[in-house]
Amino acid sequence: MSRTVLFLLSLCLCQIGRGQEFPKDFSIPIELGQGFNQPVGSPPLYLLTLQAVPQVTLIPGRLRLGAAVGGFYPGARVGVLAGPRLTVKSLQGAPILSATSFNLHLLGEFLWATAPVKSRQLLGGGIGVGSSDFATLSIKLHRDLIQPSTWFQFSVGYNPAKRKIPPL
Repeated sequence: MSRTVLFLLSLCLCQIGRGQEFPKDFSIPIELGQGFNQPVGSPPLYLLTLQAVPQVTLIPGRLRLGAAVGGFYPGARVGVLAGPRLTVKSLQGAPILSATSFNLHLLGEFLWATAPVKSRQLLGGGIGVGSSDFATLSIKLHRDLIQPSTWFQFSVGYNPAKRKIPPL
């Protein structure tokens, strides 16, 4: 498994991606996700998340670093989560006119979250598809390092900080 992860990471870093994706700007996508969390020995519980992820581009067209801040509902009580996120663009779609059509990116997160009894530490990541730094779709999987549970979610994101295209 570790060889597979290492191979995928090296492939991402070697892949050349050019275009308007991941511009050298500030970005703050707002993501709404839903899925399930499953504690060990229990049935899956509904999971709802709402996050704002302010990000800054470290390597234009390639790498972003940000902080995820938001709330979650794991089927019992509402909680708060926060932590760092690293996003690496791994593939870029074919250009349409003067813009790229999409990008495929990998993301990794380490989130601290509140819980009814004790805190949570979520380690995980996922794969996402973005369109011109405007909208994203992602699938994420996290593992709770303190309480034995797994979180799976599908999220939709929108970037209200996207600069408007000037009229011709």
